[in-house]
Amino acid sequence: MNDFNKMKVAFPDMLERRLEEVADNLFRNGKPGISVYYFSDDQLGQLLGQKERWQLEAMKKDWTYVSIPNLKPDQQKHFDGSIIWHLQEFAKRAWRRPITDEEKKKLDALFFAGRQKELDPESVAREVIVRIFASPHFLFKAETRPLTVTQSGDVRLSAHELASRLSYFLWASLPDWELRKLADDGSLTKPEVLTAQTKRMLRDPKAAALGKEFAGQWLKFSGFDEKSTVDEKMFPQFTAELRADMQREVVEFFTHLVREDRNIADIIGGDYSFMNERLGWHYGVPNIVGNHFREVKVAQHHRGGLLGMGAILTKTSRASRTSPVLRGDYLYQVVLGFSSPPPPPNVPELKEVSKPASLREALMQHRADQACSVCHDRIDPLGFALERFDPIGRFRAEADIDDRGELKDGTQFQGLDGLRQYLKKNESHFMAQLSRKLLGYSLGRQILPSDKALMVQMQEALKKNSGQFSAAVLTIIHSRQFLNRRSEVALANQ
Repeated sequence: MNDFNKMKVAFPDMLERRLEEVADNLFRNGKPGISVYYFSDDQLGQLLGQKERWQLEAMKKDWTYVSIPNLKPDQQKHFDGSIIWHLQEFAKRAWRRPITDEEKKKLDALFFAGRQKELDPESVAREVIVRIFASPHFLFKAETRPLTVTQSGDVRLSAHELASRLSYFLWASLPDWELRKLADDGSLTKPEVLTAQTKRMLRDPKAAALGKEFAGQWLKFSGFDEKSTVDEKMFPQFTAELRADMQREVVEFFTHLVREDRNIADIIGGDYSFMNERLGWHYGVPNIVGNHFREVKVAQHHRGGLLGMGAILTKTSRASRTSPVLRGDYLYQVVLGFSSPPPPPNVPELKEVSKPASLREALMQHRADQACSVCHDRIDPLGFALERFDPIGRFRAEADIDDRGELKDGTQFQGLDGLRQYLKKNESHFMAQLSRKLLGYSLGRQILPSDKALMVQMQEALKKNSGQFSAAVLTIIHSRQFLNRRSEVALANQ
């Protein structure tokens, strides 16, 4: 009892640890038994929460079946019935909705067909699970409520369809127990309930999916840790571990932004980032010890926000040199949301140069061609402002690096700070781009002209709520586009 109490104090919130202790003590005296030390079942139940007590009862019930090699016919019938019930519950979770009586019959028939072939219950259950996973209801986020031929326009999502859409938007995963429960009784469709659940989900650790999936797709750092584009002979310090740390930095930053409901302006102008000792050493940030990531104030080290992240700076470089063109184009198109025409045909490639000054001269000569200057006058100055960062994201303090940028309209800026000030003046473009990308991600489709009004509402909500990320999300989840789907009849008639 003393050991068990110590474990409870040390791991008060870890069910797995406690159940592991229970399992170990089942064979404490050389033979199976349910009690833990000299606790009776009732005494043990007083130590556990309601959910844990239910799990203990379920474990005891399962034990009565699996501990006996040969069950009696009535016991076997009861055991099979229990397995079928669990398979049906599993199908509900996998298909993210209640299953129909007809679907229950098909699963039951598959199970009993296997049992008639004298397969053991576990093997038959595996066959049923395979069938559940192979179903289109698992493989696709189906929104297939029956429609009549006379329907047109929008079709309201069911509570379970809404739960699934919300969960995959915020968590990139299936709904949890609480969301399923609210879908079962239909209360999820109430605006106040939907708001409360959205806020809960944004605070949950699973909201890290927005940091990884949404931000990764929008800002194009997905897969950065999987493949190196750097000349590793020139930069042997750019290891797979460092590459993974750079990827982790971006994910941690955006996860923090989402879960702490930070101002989206932090993406451009934030004075902090997340790093461990290895990444801190690479960036020249002292006093970071250990492999775990933590928030670090890095403004004085020429970092903070997206612009100082190694993953972005490396991804927008060539294998052995920086690329003001790639970095500028990234800021112009990906961050600000402007579009550039494709390059004219038969444009010769720039000669490889080793010094930033030589690269600037080569690009200036390239921009002398009027066909090339249309785009390069817009993107090159943005990239020049980041020239003090080398191809693997290290800050170069050499005085001979020219990091000035000047646009066609005479706007001038210099270095990271100057670039941030310029982007802040263009905050409306950045906000519109984030709204566009977030809406497209939430709906799983391209943005349509009819979505323009909703994007304006998102931007207004951000302005009214100090740029808090949740303001954009809440505007989306209460929108007509999110709560409805378009009728197949309407689409077929277009």
